Amino acid sequence: MNKWIVCLSLLWITSGCNRPHEDVRSIVREELSKSTERKFISPTETIGPYTPAVRIGNFFFLSGQIGFDQSTGQLRSEDIETETRQVLDNVNTILRAAGYDSSHVVSATVYLKNMDDYGKMNRVYGGYFAEGSYPARTTVAVADLPKHANVEISVIAYK
Repeated sequence: MNKWIVCLSLLWITSGCNRPHEDVRSIVREELSKSTERKFISPTETIGPYTPAVRIGNFFFLSGQIGFDQSTGQLRSEDIETETRQVLDNVNTILRAAGYDSSHVVSATVYLKNMDDYGKMNRVYGGYFAEGSYPARTTVAVADLPKHANVEISVIAYK
């Protein structure tokens, strides 16, 4: 929104200066391009050809995370609660690496191999966000996940 205000202000200010329209358009294009620059964030190892997160302007798109413990190289799958905690710790690690935190999360998608785990996952998930300001969320049952994980979570944040 601020980029648009800057662009409109530039257009208004420069229109009275008899600058050629192409100069004004060039300034506006340059300013708008800054807000859509992509920054690829890779603070953790991945198990495939993808980037853990991408920031575009103030939006932050975080790829699905499983309960992979970076320190041991193992999937934390003792039970759904432990696995969900590890998933959300991974999410928070990547958010923090980019200067975000869970309060900036506006949307989450949860993939579960077994919908019978929904209640247990939900109790752990709820502890990672401020009560009353939970992100929008979709939960989907799936046949399988990478490394045969039981839960995977992706988020979109905005700051």
